[in-house]
Amino acid sequence: MMTIAHKNKGFTLIELLAAMTLFALLASILMGMVRNADRTSNASTASSERSEQYTRTHAFLSEHLANALPLRWRREVNQPLKFDGKASSVTYLAPVISQIAEGGVLWWQLAVRDRSEKKQLVLKRLPQDPEAKELPDMAAAESSVLADGIESVALAYFDPGDDPVQQPEAGKWVEVWDENDRMPSLIRVSVKETSGARWPDLVIPLRITQAIGCNFDFAKQRCVISASQPSRLVR
Repeated sequence: MMTIAHKNKGFTLIELLAAMTLFALLASILMGMVRNADRTSNASTASSERSEQYTRTHAFLSEHLANALPLRWRREVNQPLKFDGKASSVTYLAPVISQIAEGGVLWWQLAVRDRSEKKQLVLKRLPQDPEAKELPDMAAAESSVLADGIESVALAYFDPGDDPVQQPEAGKWVEVWDENDRMPSLIRVSVKETSGARWPDLVIPLRITQAIGCNFDFAKQRCVISASQPSRLVR
């Protein structure tokens, strides 16, 4: 009877410690599962947001950059084109997009803006000065944010050559567009995020260039114009 009474008094210290250890182990496993689920959810959300950001920017630039106009300076010798293509930015004239501003043709610049340790891909805009004879200073221009978390943008310009019909292999990509008498046929936009991820390259054919009817062969990386379809120059 004394043995039975002793057994009914409760748990021993060893049993209690074992139960607490088991509980702590189960709690640790459960918290790890919750943290993993949270990280997976956050990663999925971030990936979705990046994908949406890329898709939105891709669609916008495909429409906007394609409308760059081959306009020329007045009161200048040989009237060079109002176009400045650099490796990290491109400045050009294009019609206004209704959801951004109103009316006419403006100066635009695509570049990465670094402000308050936050890098963004932006499109700057500035009205034309009819009396100006050089590129405007876009530093204080109004801007629209196209994408956040962007480390850099690299631009390239496709030069189909002087005679893409007879010499199609002469076409090449260049990092700086320094031609004064003609526009590039294509503009390639490469974007790197601050996370290190890279967007698929965006290749945009300009609607009005020196070679109307140029069909770009992505496999051969060159401009192809049928011999029966003569090249036309925009002056």
